[in-house]
Formats: sequence, C-alpha cells, structure tokens
Amino acid sequence: MLIIGAVLIAVAIGSVWLHRVAFSPSNDRGVAHSILGDENIRGQVASIVAAADAPILQQSPAQLKEFIEEIARIPDGAALMSRIVDDAHSRLIGQNDALVLITADEQVTIVRNERVGEADSLTLPVQQVGSMAFLDQWLGWFAIGSAVLGLVFLLGGILLRPERGEGTFALGVGLASLAGSLFVFGYLVPVAVLPAMSDDPWMGVFPRLANHHRNLTLLLAVFALVLAALMVFGTSSRRQRRQGSTPLNVARYRDDRGWSR
Repeated sequence: MLIIGAVLIAVAIGSVWLHRVAFSPSNDRGVAHSILGDENIRGQVASIVAAADAPILQQSPAQLKEFIEEIARIPDGAALMSRIVDDAHSRLIGQNDALVLITADEQVTIVRNERVGEADSLTLPVQQVGSMAFLDQWLGWFAIGSAVLGLVFLLGGILLRPERGEGTFALGVGLASLAGSLFVFGYLVPVAVLPAMSDDPWMGVFPRLANHHRNLTLLLAVFALVLAALMVFGTSSRRQRRQGSTPLNVARYRDDRGWSR
C-alpha cells in the first residue's frame, strides 16, 4: 500500500508538470523564441504578414517573408512576437476564444517600417483543438484525484504498521516513479503524443515547449532517480547487515550437535 500510494503521488506530480510545460501560455521572450523555432509556425506568421504588407511596402512577398523569418529566428526578434505567440497558444488549448490578431503597431515592429502603421489588423488562422481544451481542463482534477488516492493508500499503509525499512523502501520506489513520471509527462507526451492529436500547424507548440523545458525536466528526473537509488540500495544493505548480525538460536544449535553424535 505504501508503494502504490507513492506511485500515485508521483503520477500526480508528473501531471502537474505536464500542465506546467504544455498548458501554461507565456509571453516570455525565451518561450516565444522556442515556439517560433518551429518551421510551420514561423512560416505561417511570416506568410500572413508578408502577404498583407508587401504591397504597401512595394516589396516581393517572398522577400518580405524571408526577412520576417530571419527576424523570428533571433531572440530579440521573437520577443516582438511574444504576445502573438501567447495568444495563439491560449486559443489552441481553449483558454481564450478571441481571434489571434496582429495589430498595425505589431506589423510596424515586425517589418521595421512605419508605412504599415495604418494597415488593418491581421488574423492568424489558429483553431481551438477540443482534445487540448479537454486536457487543459481535466489535468488538474486528475492530479488532485491521484494525489488524494495516493494519500489514502499511504495512510492505510502506515496504519498497518510496516516493518522497519519498508517506509524508506516505498519512498525510494516513489522517487523512482517520480523520475519516470517527470520524463514521460514532461517530455515524451508533449513531443510524441500531443502533436498526433491534430494536424493543426500550431500543434508544433508542444514539442518546442518540451524542448524548451527539457534541461530542467531531465535535471529533476535525474535528481529524483539518484535519491531513489540511495534509499533503495541503502535499505537493502541495512537489511543484509541486520540478517548477518542476527544471533543463532542456541537451543537449535545444541539440538543439531546432539543429532550429529
């Protein structure tokens, strides 16, 4: 029961980390730069702006699109589009029903020309994905349910008065489960599972976010795994030492000697 409880709590923490990685829109410039690293997303933004502004600037749409993509590839340039990326992410996962607009002022900062300052706002064709909205809404409840159920199992295991070392061993197993949960929910699910749920170009947000948080995810997973190894192997070694130091039953030893005569 202690082990089951620890594993359930590990799954709950992994679910919270998945929500933190994939379902928490942010206008942080680093996040925007990571998301715009996706070729399809960057190309869609650049194509829409170039198609609308190229006639005003008397430039080739292809040349202007290439210029905008170059801007989006650098952190400072991506920061200019952070609000757009944030709104698109929010709409994709159902947190915002409003259309994703690129205002005239934003077009000026993107194309570096004030002649588009009077242009109409542009709309990015970002669609809400029902499965993402469902996950965004229910991940929190799933985490709460798993945590509560895990605590119930832990309490039941404690009331059964586990033997010495069993609690530490269960904690070690729980930490190992936490390492796996963080890696699966924080990296594998956003990279491989979520993009397969829709063919919308903006589904590329999730692999980019997983890679943006990859180092922190791996660091937390490795840290939990090291602690788990120390606890599991430490508990096993203590058990072996106790078994080796247990005194022999003297009466049984005498009976064995008498029988050998």
